Amino acid sequence: MTDPIPLTDVAWQHRQVWDEVQASFAELLLDPTCDGAPFTHALEEAFDASFGAPWIAVSAQSGLAAQALLLRAWGIGPGDEVITAPNSDLATTAAISHVGARFVLADVARGSFGLDPEAVRRAITPRTKAVLAVHMYGHPAAITELRAVTDAHDLLLLEDAALALGASIAGTRAGTFGDGGFFSFAPRKVLGGVGNGGMIIVRDAEVARRIRTLRGYGLDPAVQDRPIAERHQMAGQDHVAEGYNLKIDGVQAAIVHAKFRRLDAWNALRAAVAARYDARLAGIASLERPTTPPGVVPGWRNYTLLVDRRDELRAHLRARGITTAVLYTPPVHLQSVYSDRGYAPGDFPIAEAQAPRILALPIYPGMREAQVDRVIDEVRTFLLA
Repeated sequence: MTDPIPLTDVAWQHRQVWDEVQASFAELLLDPTCDGAPFTHALEEAFDASFGAPWIAVSAQSGLAAQALLLRAWGIGPGDEVITAPNSDLATTAAISHVGARFVLADVARGSFGLDPEAVRRAITPRTKAVLAVHMYGHPAAITELRAVTDAHDLLLLEDAALALGASIAGTRAGTFGDGGFFSFAPRKVLGGVGNGGMIIVRDAEVARRIRTLRGYGLDPAVQDRPIAERHQMAGQDHVAEGYNLKIDGVQAAIVHAKFRRLDAWNALRAAVAARYDARLAGIASLERPTTPPGVVPGWRNYTLLVDRRDELRAHLRARGITTAVLYTPPVHLQSVYSDRGYAPGDFPIAEAQAPRILALPIYPGMREAQVDRVIDEVRTFLLA
């Protein structure tokens, strides 16, 4: 039987960092206090160095936690509205709800998976506090145009870059176009741990301080940052806020830090897979490939098609050992959890038209050319039969 082709291969990544990660694990496991803070600090410092001033990196337990902390630190809560996209993972809207704010959806742009700036403009009300742009599948949204909208209305521009670590527009990296962004370290993201993790980047030092306070039970960050052994010697710990337990753990931080040094090289391998798909899937009438405008470098977390007879094609590929995914459907406004929000089919026609045609093909740094060609051959065989 032909070897199966997974949607992603995280094990390949782990083989590349095996010795480094094993050494970190030994250090953590043999520490009498099992203090993961040194690994957390190392990861945050690596992001600080990579993104450069004035950006400040603050890690978190997950991408959802990162988003919720970012929103809260900016003072977003009950009575506020945040405009975002209907085609994202439910975590995007859930985090807005979790801080007590109301999400407001705007449709995506035609020929894109990102927010339509004009739809965003129409969705603004006196209660709007922020626009949360989602860089879907690793493709940057129309962020320059969205920035113009938020600037004109004195709104925050925040970026859900959970899938877009390493993506950029004209050299400016996803997550740094607005007032703050966040990334996810879930195992199958561009860079992932073996559990959950996230990273927030902001350029406002006071906002960064609030995030650090909230993620660690409300303790002053100056206390949180002390080694556990030193904190054990303190007379007490004064809390300055009611916070959460939303810190990344040392295991995840160590793994992601080891991988982060390889981000550019691995993203180049992803881009090579995408280029091979682009070249050989061109000209098929029933299929739309992802588009990359000039100056845009996607993160290529997914290679996502819009294709007719999607479910039949998936079955064809599955029968031949090729895993695909449908991310993310149905659109959030049609999810059962939001059935009481007053949304209905037809509210966001472009996102809804895309939903039954979305198909993510396998893409990962260790994917061999022969594997890519096998996926392409099977897609072409089915669609051109």
